[in-house]
Amino acid sequence: MTEPKTLLHQHQLRKTTFRIELLKLLGECSHALSIGEIKTRSKGKADKATIYRTLATFLECGLIHKVPEKDNVARYALYYPEDTEEGNVRQHAHFICQACDKTFCMREISVPAVCDTAGFQVNTCSLTLEGICMECS
Repeated sequence: MTEPKTLLHQHQLRKTTFRIELLKLLGECSHALSIGEIKTRSKGKADKATIYRTLATFLECGLIHKVPEKDNVARYALYYPEDTEEGNVRQHAHFICQACDKTFCMREISVPAVCDTAGFQVNTCSLTLEGICMECS
């Protein structure tokens, strides 16, 4: 993972302590994190408003993405350099474990392009896989 301070500099964002910590946290975790998990793992160093604002800023500038929700719980994961092709974000599949409810990015599985939509305008397309993760099986 690119150094958090470098990522913030590349996206012209201020290098606050919490932004650096959140990028490290997302980079170290093997699965996407919910707001509750972020609050717990950051040991209460930031309130929910700060967490929401920081996530919104990171989403807006393309540092992170929101992964498919289960039970209406949003989860967030980093975008990595290999997630982009020619300046565009390459969409990838996500895996939701039915045992532990963790959501994993499956970067090696691209979401296929949708060409013929019979007049429907497609704004987003996702591929979600569900089953049992390696830790739970």
